[in-house]
Amino acid sequence: MAELVITNGLVLDGTGKPARKMDVAVEQGVITELGTGLVHKAAQVIDAGGQLVTPGFIDIHSHGDLLPFMTGEICHSRILQGVTTEVTGLCGLGVAPHRPETMQDWRQYLKPIVGDPGGCTWNWPQFGDYLGELSRRDLPNNHAPLVSHGAIRAQVLGLGDRYPSAQDLEQMEAILREALEAGAFGLSLGLAYVPGVFAPTEEVMALARVVAEYDRVMMVHIRNHGRLVVPSIQEVLDVAAQTGVRLQISHMKSYANRDYGAGADELLALVERARDEGIDVAFDQHPYTAGSTLLSQILPPWAKEGGGPRIVARLQDPGLVEEIRRTIAWPEGDWDNYVGMVGWDNILISSVTRPENLVYQGKSLAEIAEMMGTGAMEAAVRLLISEEAECCMVMRDIFSEMDNRELIKHPLCQIGSDGLPTGTPHPRLYHAFPKFLSHYVRDCALMDWAEGIKRITKDAAERVGLKDRGGIGAGMAADLVIFDPDRIQDYEDYVTPNRVPAGISYVLVNGKVAVKEGQVLDGQGGQVLKG
Repeated sequence: MAELVITNGLVLDGTGKPARKMDVAVEQGVITELGTGLVHKAAQVIDAGGQLVTPGFIDIHSHGDLLPFMTGEICHSRILQGVTTEVTGLCGLGVAPHRPETMQDWRQYLKPIVGDPGGCTWNWPQFGDYLGELSRRDLPNNHAPLVSHGAIRAQVLGLGDRYPSAQDLEQMEAILREALEAGAFGLSLGLAYVPGVFAPTEEVMALARVVAEYDRVMMVHIRNHGRLVVPSIQEVLDVAAQTGVRLQISHMKSYANRDYGAGADELLALVERARDEGIDVAFDQHPYTAGSTLLSQILPPWAKEGGGPRIVARLQDPGLVEEIRRTIAWPEGDWDNYVGMVGWDNILISSVTRPENLVYQGKSLAEIAEMMGTGAMEAAVRLLISEEAECCMVMRDIFSEMDNRELIKHPLCQIGSDGLPTGTPHPRLYHAFPKFLSHYVRDCALMDWAEGIKRITKDAAERVGLKDRGGIGAGMAADLVIFDPDRIQDYEDYVTPNRVPAGISYVLVNGKVAVKEGQVLDGQGGQVLKG
């Protein structure tokens, strides 16, 4: 007798095939049988009521490295939207390996991205130490961690603008190998963030060769999504061509302000040409026109060198602040100038750490400037100094909706939330997958339901290297979602982003019912997966 049978559902198995009405039997966390008339074999029955039964969604771009160490509703932001597996450690901004005696600047730089919960040691000299502590937590969903280039470089070279010696490269390669042996699914790079922004292509190439040797994936936040987006994409394509690494371009966006970048057609042409040349490349997107990142990213690259303490020191120098102001105002700059793209009134403060600054959370820098009785640039500087650069922002209307549609409907695109679990998060932390399904699949009809589910299940699993996830078939892990395609709905609310998505009836993780009708039932079904 099976522990559980789901009956009366329309099964989309993740392969892109049309839905079929069949029962799904589950035993000891694994799908054991598909067919009809299986109800009599069940100890427990879930009647899907004609809804879609799909594999659990895979978030291919998550910053939830420390979510299992947090408390409160934010811990369930992923599972309530159907995410049964999340890939963590993205954008070169991962939490491990971490040596507390020498990497406090790295921890401080990361806190606005991944949070700083009290329930973890942050004492992970080796990547396996992090996996071990993570595995001892109660996990709502599965974690598939990447090792980050930022953590590796910070351990060897710190956060400064330093060119690696041959010995430095050997040390970085050794740390990477150790992480891959411990179970990292691959390597992430953030070539627009400290310290990755200072890494030469030769360094990226050396590490890519190691990743390729292990047949793992390399996920890259490219150096520039603005005026230099084409050469930035070409850089990582050339690395993949020369090393054979499996390449994933993270959030391959085009900015709505065409003074700062290329259109979707030009970006897709680069990727399609690379595929024709035999390069194994794909990309992912989050389904929003608003972005989110560190507030310090409004600064030019030279002003961020060294991380938080060095940033604050520069901002206390009036001469350097004036130079930063001129750089931001200069229309021909070759960096991602967010203020130039959207203006101060479209940059919202999404997270702060100091109680006296909570009054500014959720407000634009233009509004904050008025509250402070000063200019917007001065308001941003004051906040960064007060917060020791540990705050985040949301940039409204930074991406083009038409370009989003062109990119998302492309068969090489998967979906990632890119949500930051700090402050008042961008709603993508809670709603990315319902937004993709309700808006782009159902309402915009960019693809049918079978293809839409394939993108966030089987396609994502294959990119990462998850062998037993992303499908519904005998022997596959019983990560499953039951939802009503007519009712599934996100709530794109930047003031109260933590509303529960509508239309998701059940979520199962490794055979355990984790969510029923928007309520978390079992928060302990997840596992730490290993590459």
